[in-house]
Amino acid sequence: MRIYDVLRATEFIVPALEIIDYRTEVPRAIADTIADNAAFGAIVVGGRPIRAFDVDIRWVGATLSQNGVIEESGVSAAIMGHPAAGVAWLANKLHAVGARLEKGQIVLAGSFTRPVDIRAGDVIQADYGPLGSIGVSFV
Repeated sequence: MRIYDVLRATEFIVPALEIIDYRTEVPRAIADTIADNAAFGAIVVGGRPIRAFDVDIRWVGATLSQNGVIEESGVSAAIMGHPAAGVAWLANKLHAVGARLEKGQIVLAGSFTRPVDIRAGDVIQADYGPLGSIGVSFV
């Protein structure tokens, strides 16, 4: 599978935030990450859905703010050169073991900002420009 195969198979793209839930000590070894299901905690989706060919998704940018202060920014090309490249890699790895992505599944392409530590009371805002924004409050 290649980038264009992923784009053709993608119904739509929306901005997303992954909530990381480390259950091991930091710094982490690769074995910790695997045992912890890559520290996945939750996903928040929002913003404006777009079709994969309507914009050059390599140039989707975002700012990540914590309590009103921009902590991170990035552009999606930082994900293996193109966000669909990571999805193609995943599809190829799954195919090699007899598995596959199913229609309707939500797939995170990867992150182009570093994680930020959060505490109770924090508000996180991810602004994806024309694609909209996502806000999350932690209690």
